[in-house]
Amino acid sequence: MKKLLLLSAIFLVSVASCKKETPLSEAIIGKWNVISKTQVTYSNSVKQDLYTAYLKDNEEAYEFASSGTAIYYKDGDVYGTFSWTLNGNIMTIPGATSTWKFTIDNDILEWTFSATDDTDPTISYEITYSTKRSS
Repeated sequence: MKKLLLLSAIFLVSVASCKKETPLSEAIIGKWNVISKTQVTYSNSVKQDLYTAYLKDNEEAYEFASSGTAIYYKDGDVYGTFSWTLNGNIMTIPGATSTWKFTIDNDILEWTFSATDDTDPTISYEITYSTKRSS
């Protein structure tokens, strides 16, 4: 009987401590400062180069709104706007040639997209933006 009570108590504590995860579509809402941009260059699908640029505070930022719109900031000023839709962790931007794949871990949001070189189709790029939620 004691074992049954102990197991029941452990089960209740574990169920009560499970936190519901916020959907990505809600978690990305807000302003995100770009910390770094990483570009991997491929030639014929073989990795050739890796470069990471680290940005200063407020050098670039993105603000996602629940209405499916976003603002892009450069040096603190509004530089552009765009609309977006999210399906799972894939963001689609009308008119863009690629989709963005998102991951989030607390206050760090990353997205990655791929592109092909405009002049040489054997060259492709994988670009990752790392951002931190603005306070």
